[in-house]
Amino acid sequence: MALAAPAGFTSSNLVYQESFSGTTLDSYWHNYITSRAANGWAWNSNGSGGSGPGGPYDADYDMPSQVTVNNGVLDLTAIRQNVTGMNQGTAQSFPITSGAVSSYGNLEFDGGYLQISMKAPSGDGAWPGLWLMPGAGASSGDNFEIDIQEGGYTGNGPANQAFTWHLHTPSGTVGGTVNTGIDLTAGFHIYGINWVPGQSITWYLDGRQIATVTSAQVPIPNEPMQLIMSNQVANSNAAGWHTALDSSTPSSMAMQIDEIQLYRAAGSGGSVTGANVTGSASTTTPTTPSQPATTSTSDTTATSIAAPTTVVTPAATSDPTSPSTAAVDPGTVTTTTVPSFLSAMGMASPSGWSASTTGASTGSWANQDFAQPSSLADTTRQTGSWSGNQGTAAASEPSNSFALLNQYLASSSGPNNGGSIAVAIAGADWTQNSFLTKPQS
Repeated sequence: MALAAPAGFTSSNLVYQESFSGTTLDSYWHNYITSRAANGWAWNSNGSGGSGPGGPYDADYDMPSQVTVNNGVLDLTAIRQNVTGMNQGTAQSFPITSGAVSSYGNLEFDGGYLQISMKAPSGDGAWPGLWLMPGAGASSGDNFEIDIQEGGYTGNGPANQAFTWHLHTPSGTVGGTVNTGIDLTAGFHIYGINWVPGQSITWYLDGRQIATVTSAQVPIPNEPMQLIMSNQVANSNAAGWHTALDSSTPSSMAMQIDEIQLYRAAGSGGSVTGANVTGSASTTTPTTPSQPATTSTSDTTATSIAAPTTVVTPAATSDPTSPSTAAVDPGTVTTTTVPSFLSAMGMASPSGWSASTTGASTGSWANQDFAQPSSLADTTRQTGSWSGNQGTAAASEPSNSFALLNQYLASSSGPNNGGSIAVAIAGADWTQNSFLTKPQS
């Protein structure tokens, strides 16, 4: 469909448009999930072009074969076909082969009104996601995530009518699910956000306001971000908050996108990079962090669907339902002695290191994003496959360890949530066998 300019913008404010012409995916799209923390490498790569978000909730693994373009529509199709993928360093068989795309290093922007025309897939387990994460031009790792829409949530009306949004920040996560009263799987609908860097984000469905978050509640991202679109399928572990794959799930579920547009108010500053960029925006692939503007024009004319979600100032909370989020250990937190070598490195914590008493088994330390150590000073040599966080290329275990530490400390989990930093020590060569773990939010 030909999208009209959203309220508060005109055609002269259009700086990016993708209509998926032709029969092949343009080269500036990747057919896998990646992020700034992964340095552009596919998350949980299986070495054959695959990627996946990891964690315990996905029945699907993404492969390039499930990403197609026909008649002006991008199809991300989930099918019942077993595929071998990776999940935090462990090979795993997934019952669903699906598709995802990301614009990392190409389309990246720091504010504006983004709108996407999508027809959501229908069926138990269908979990379409439209989300933003830091791009190559961002200042640090995966410190923010904007979930424009996640479909299939339960608990607030029929799952096919659910509009679920989140903002993950270094200070916590806010979000909600709105019963739109519309079957979002019956046709194309326009999902949008108006993002004013450093100030606010407002979510829209078909031009109607769904929710708003401001900097008075949580930090608002102020850095270039990339677009990720993924057709996930939830497994039975998600049954408490999402529909799940079962015998009634169709053998094929297509998530279809037919147009993407980005509008920016005149004089708003910042940059938009990538192909299909028009107007005065830069068309150079980002290589260094940019300094985005902090002002833009907000849409003040949209109306609400039913009762808009109320957003309150959040405590630091974990959300296991984000497309990029792996399991978070909710167990009781205790403290243990800081390992002496960490203390010598100046890494001692005045409150002690947190160690969960429930959650993953000790034997699975190296393959989880959280751990249940009996002691953080355990000198037992840890073995098994570990490839870093979310598919980060593992040139060496030590380099991934310290990279993950930096990401942990910069993330929402590091300062607030009860995860664990664990190190396996094996005498003088401990640096070759260390690993760091974290819950994700």
